[in-house]
Amino acid sequence: MNKSVDDWLLGHKTRAVRTQDSGGFLFGRKKSPPPLKPGYGLTNLRAAALKQPEVMVKITRRKSNAGNGLKGIRNHLDYISRNGEVEVENQDGEKLNGKKALRNQTKDWQKLGIPENGKRREALNIVLSMPAGTPPQAVKDAAREFAAEQFQGHQYAFALHTDSERPDEPAHPHVHLCVLMRDEFGQRLNPRKNDLFEWRLRFAEKMREQGVPCAATRRQHRGVTIKENSTLKAMQKRGHVGQVHKRQAQELIEALQNSKRPVHLFMKEAVQTRAEIVDTYKQISKELYNSGHKTEARLLSKFAKEVINAGFTTQAQKVFDNTVQDIQQNINHDIDQER
Repeated sequence: MNKSVDDWLLGHKTRAVRTQDSGGFLFGRKKSPPPLKPGYGLTNLRAAALKQPEVMVKITRRKSNAGNGLKGIRNHLDYISRNGEVEVENQDGEKLNGKKALRNQTKDWQKLGIPENGKRREALNIVLSMPAGTPPQAVKDAAREFAAEQFQGHQYAFALHTDSERPDEPAHPHVHLCVLMRDEFGQRLNPRKNDLFEWRLRFAEKMREQGVPCAATRRQHRGVTIKENSTLKAMQKRGHVGQVHKRQAQELIEALQNSKRPVHLFMKEAVQTRAEIVDTYKQISKELYNSGHKTEARLLSKFAKEVINAGFTTQAQKVFDNTVQDIQQNINHDIDQER
């Protein structure tokens, strides 16, 4: 049963470390990371049912072509080091303290043939994070182990950020990981959306090895419809409004003008997906019960009921509902004042 649940949760064949062939002759063979521990499917479903915190792994987007080449890498290292104030560690465990050490690191990377200003992205910027209250050192140690396994043959650097380093920093420990796209054989990283989920599963394993209870599941596995866009939130906090947010605002204005609640564009698909997930939970629960794991069976059965009873409200609908509620409260307040 473990094998079937593992394959179902992952949802695709492992390929997170496969890279694009650079076209050059390879003088060696890329070494794959060790497989996920058998039983990770049930481990993460159990953790989600117990409402343990979800690990987060995301690739940060570059704002423009300024993020390309060695210049982009140098700027990102300045950011994650807080201009040399925060310790940075590389793939060899070397501690980089201060701007001089960071400049020496980028000079070493320049010798790998990375242009100062290029058309291609030369580094992948990844954030590994946990909720507030998680021991920061555990997050850093887990990130170190994750990177060592996942990015063998690549050079990289990482730094831990916590809420104590800067007043506007999110109140949770997280690690910024800067990985060079090309490995020692000249192959380039080529991650896809599914790869990020596998990275979450691997990072969750490392966090549990540090003694931190956590889960790595998709939103659909938990009956969550609304996708929280932390990048947009951070941009808003800095006073920056991008095109996505402008479009969302325009759609909301049009919905309010027409007094028409936004529709769920993928309602049919969402209902079908949830029904399939709940049906799978019921099958797993039944097998657990029959094999004598009655406590886990009841836990997963209860979780299935929570998922099936969760709503399907989208982010746009939530904003519309809250706006309408605020307008109605203001109207009622004005009426009370007139009285």
